[in-house]
Amino acid sequence: MDIGSQLHKYQVSVGHASVIVQSNSPVDAIRMAREKLCRDFPRLWDVISKLADSRFQVLDLWPTA
Repeated sequence: MDIGSQLHKYQVSVGHASVIVQSNSPVDAIRMAREKLCRDFPRLWDVISKLADSRFQVLDLWPTA
């Protein structure tokens, strides 16, 4: 397996909400976290979907096995 294509586990936070996603890059992790947060908080989807990427904090936890 190519190291560049290995999935990483990211913790993505915005405000007090935090989710963990598996992704190839931090940018993709933000996209996936945004989608998950919109599903988890349907009343806030319009706010979450319009947030700038810079509002999200991304922490690379570890490459997944």
